[in-house]
Amino acid sequence: MKKLFILLFLLIFQIGFSQKISEKSLLWEISGKNLETPSYLYGTIHIACQGDVLMSDELQGAFDRTQVLALEADMSDPSLQTKMLKILFAKDGKKMSDRLSAEVAAKLDSLYHSKLGTGLSSFDNQSPQFILAQLSLLGLDCPMDLGYDMIFMNLAIDEAKEIVGLESIDTQIEALFSQSNEDAVEAISYLAENQGWLKSETAKMLNLYKEQDVQGLYEMTKESFEDPKFPQSDIKVFLDSRNISWIPVIEKLIAEKPVFIAVGAAHLAGENGVINLLKKQGYTLKPIQ
Repeated sequence: MKKLFILLFLLIFQIGFSQKISEKSLLWEISGKNLETPSYLYGTIHIACQGDVLMSDELQGAFDRTQVLALEADMSDPSLQTKMLKILFAKDGKKMSDRLSAEVAAKLDSLYHSKLGTGLSSFDNQSPQFILAQLSLLGLDCPMDLGYDMIFMNLAIDEAKEIVGLESIDTQIEALFSQSNEDAVEAISYLAENQGWLKSETAKMLNLYKEQDVQGLYEMTKESFEDPKFPQSDIKVFLDSRNISWIPVIEKLIAEKPVFIAVGAAHLAGENGVINLLKKQGYTLKPIQ
């Protein structure tokens, strides 16, 4: 009986950890399940230091072998700018400086001056959710460059590749900007008062990305959502539910043509990450390093 218990314990332990992605790779080949030609999955990062966004031979080759670019949402959609404007400004008309304590507002003003050359007054009418997204970019302690999403989109446009979204722009905006005003203000206050921590976390994220550690990036994202110091939306809304909804879309696309799928690197790992979900559907995913 004792041996049986140990065997069951080991089996459960192995199952619990078998879904971790041990391979360090951002680029994955999708094959099997009667696919005539492979497609490719790539984990992107939305911010980067100048000179860090590089098209390696392997990455360029995978991109060249596909006919369709699939992004989280179709950023070439002409309605994107109009829809983004809807969440740019605070719906209640309240100024950001009135939501913050005088001390936090002063720190945020100083940060904006040092990073952007203009003060908080230039952003006072923006929504807390938009300012939080903007503030998270200011932890980058180097000149910023375009992320891979824009690189791929520009290449696809130049080469007349079809561009599709795995979800609608409305769905993505809803997921990314779902926080309440109160939670967003609390998070802004924390980041404004802990700029050193923000820089450290951003550097850690970029280092994990350079190491192509998709499991580490997922775990870091998960930890940030569980951190009570600054509230965020539910990780199930931000990652899991979206990943699950993408799978039938991906399956339909790759059954028809070879597709280059580019989504945020944090979406790749985890039990409900895109890699494990595709494996569960019977596909073979091979890391290309």
